[in-house]
Amino acid sequence: MPVGTTMLIIAEPGSGGQEFIFTSIANYCRELASYTPSSEGDIRQPDFVYYVTQKASKETFLKMMKHQFTYLDSIDFERVLLDKRVMFLDIGDIFFARSIVPHTWYSKKSITEHLMHMPPSDEYGGLTYLAGLVDKVPEYSTVYMDCLTPYLSYFSDPDKWRNLVSLLYGISRAAQSRHLTFVFLLTANILTQTKEIEIGNAFGAILHLNWQKSPTAMTRQRQMYIGKFAGVLSILAPRDIAIYNVSISLDTGFEISNLRRVT
Repeated sequence: MPVGTTMLIIAEPGSGGQEFIFTSIANYCRELASYTPSSEGDIRQPDFVYYVTQKASKETFLKMMKHQFTYLDSIDFERVLLDKRVMFLDIGDIFFARSIVPHTWYSKKSITEHLMHMPPSDEYGGLTYLAGLVDKVPEYSTVYMDCLTPYLSYFSDPDKWRNLVSLLYGISRAAQSRHLTFVFLLTANILTQTKEIEIGNAFGAILHLNWQKSPTAMTRQRQMYIGKFAGVLSILAPRDIAIYNVSISLDTGFEISNLRRVT
């Protein structure tokens, strides 16, 4: 990915959106464990990778990663890489801070500590905190956001919707100037087609993940195609602009193939 890219992954439920992110992080760890400097000067690894989520604790994230990628034990992922090169950011405190969700469901603090140290939030579920990451994370980092979908309900009002679109354009612009790469996950078919396109225009790249729809097939196949990719799609050979079959397997994780499976 060109440095400074902002990517939107639009994924149908179960089609591999989270697995795409987890596999990207796991492959980064694999490369760090056997790193040899590239001979090509314009290719570099991210200095840091951030995984940002309101859905899971660090313990749950670690459990899911080690269950999917068993080799992480062999490179001592938890002690050597986690919180050193792979940064986990649990934003549950911020997302749920002013909601009706009991604080004991997402925080280990006592009620007194919770009230005395109420985390920063806003009328958008704390989305402005995510915008602040643009200035906080080191340059040449990659940030995976899992996911954008829970924030959409805060932007049903037309004026607030414009704020969301403006914010995403701003992140895209700032990411280029600070050499950051952002990857946002969005659940497909949540927004109208018009709004999905409107959001997508703010990103430099869009990946679509979906289930193959066939009334006669006995099995379902995950598929992926590139909606747009600034700086990449224009130089791909026509045969590489295709609908790719996707599979998910233990240790390898998210795999892409341009071969059709015949049964």
